[in-house]
Amino acid sequence: MAFRPGAYQALGGFQPVPCGEDAALLDDAGRAGFRVRRDPGMVVATSSRRLGRAPGGMAAALSAIDHHGAPSMPHPRGAAWQYRQQAEARRIWAGLPDSFVAARFGDRIGLTGDHVIGVARDCPNAEAFAMRVVPALPDIPDVTLAEAEQALALLERQLCEQAA
Repeated sequence: MAFRPGAYQALGGFQPVPCGEDAALLDDAGRAGFRVRRDPGMVVATSSRRLGRAPGGMAAALSAIDHHGAPSMPHPRGAAWQYRQQAEARRIWAGLPDSFVAARFGDRIGLTGDHVIGVARDCPNAEAFAMRVVPALPDIPDVTLAEAEQALALLERQLCEQAA
């Protein structure tokens, strides 16, 4: 991860939690309106140790896989829906507080138009609005890693077909 010093200071740095401080900082950055770039071309090397310092950290996750197999994970369809709605939220932010726009968008994401406008009012920019207003898609069952990979391949094919 890389942060500009001012952004890191504005966020208050890493939270003092036993694990997951990196993910929490990224979430905080998005909700504060900072652009968060997740580059799929970046590769991260981590330790493969099974005994680590942080309960619930990477070593514990690897150890759990050794003993119980790969964990289930959210279906990629939920993330794809969330990303699309966040893109739409960024597009409409400048047009708020138009109640018609807010109501139409709210209907799609399961919120009232007033709620959408209320969230927009508290956001410094479109990025913060998108990260705060769009919920996770409810009632999507977890899947195995193999099922998630198949779903991602299907989503990729569909997007490539749409782009062609």
